[in-house]
Amino acid sequence: MTPYFVLLGIWLIGTIQFSSRVRNDYEDILYGLALVFTILMVGLRYQVGGDWATYETMYNDIALQPLIDALRFTDPAYALLNWISAKVDGGVYVANFACALVFALGLSSLARKQPNPWLAMTVSVPYLVIVVGMGYTRQAAAIGAICWAISTARHDRVWRIVAKVAFGALFHKTAILFLPILLAPVAKRNLLFGIMGSIAFVALATIALGGSSDRLVANYVNSDYQSSGAAIRIGMNVLAAAIFFAFRKNFMIPPPEKLIWTIISGLAVLSVFGLLFSSSSVGIDRLSLFLIPLQVFVYGNIPSLPKFSQKSRVTTTFLIISYSVAVQYVYFVHGSFSYTWLPYRTILLADTSGEV
Repeated sequence: MTPYFVLLGIWLIGTIQFSSRVRNDYEDILYGLALVFTILMVGLRYQVGGDWATYETMYNDIALQPLIDALRFTDPAYALLNWISAKVDGGVYVANFACALVFALGLSSLARKQPNPWLAMTVSVPYLVIVVGMGYTRQAAAIGAICWAISTARHDRVWRIVAKVAFGALFHKTAILFLPILLAPVAKRNLLFGIMGSIAFVALATIALGGSSDRLVANYVNSDYQSSGAAIRIGMNVLAAAIFFAFRKNFMIPPPEKLIWTIISGLAVLSVFGLLFSSSSVGIDRLSLFLIPLQVFVYGNIPSLPKFSQKSRVTTTFLIISYSVAVQYVYFVHGSFSYTWLPYRTILLADTSGEV
């Protein structure tokens, strides 16, 4: 598990080294290098992640189909990437790398909006980057698009917000359910634009979910499947939500952005009831993955809140770093499926000659 802790260590060291709010070109270069390393580690992994075999099977099935049929096989953007990869004999690696690029750049766009981007990225590494980014390829790309949309929501017009969420839905159709959250500030500010956004949401939801709504309901709502560790993952979101509500007035962000994070925090709390009363924890667990960026936002801001003294900021930063290290350690030592991430392997060093 050493490579994973190296990844965490890079962002952790940056957190300590660049804890001030003043940024410079030297820091930007190092941040860029750390981001590139993250993209390469996520995108060039080999046989890493619990769904690796599933994605390989998907690639092999798509490789045999004409483009039109391939696009109907799974979410269009992911299907297209696999289809293109098959034409150049690129295996699942072309799709993995492209999805890693969308995921990491989107995540970084959100982290860069926080007072200490390095700390925001440090918090994201143990679960969002390693587990989601390397395990749920399609949904990770969709989450990256959502992070991108959130980071620019305060400046974007309605059509841009819709376009970014729609882009995410091309990788994982459930991303479209996030659109009303991002449009809430728009609807509050301008009723006409809110109505236009609502129409766009209904249209996109019909297109994205219409043909598969029965299957989604069966898999996410009516099934009896249980997701291992769902309570812990949801609990991590709830902890971030509780911190946000406790210090909500102290977050120095524009009202539209504060409304978005308030809604996301509320959904994180409500997901507990969904977990308690739903017959399947899988649906609640998978949908709650879209709420993980809340942790990036909250922990990336807490040490910089104006009510904190310098000593309190140092202590809070240390606690957040310790929390991140503990999350990663506990996952790899006690996680039910962490063995599928171990050891870390990369296509750059792997022998793939025996692959089908």
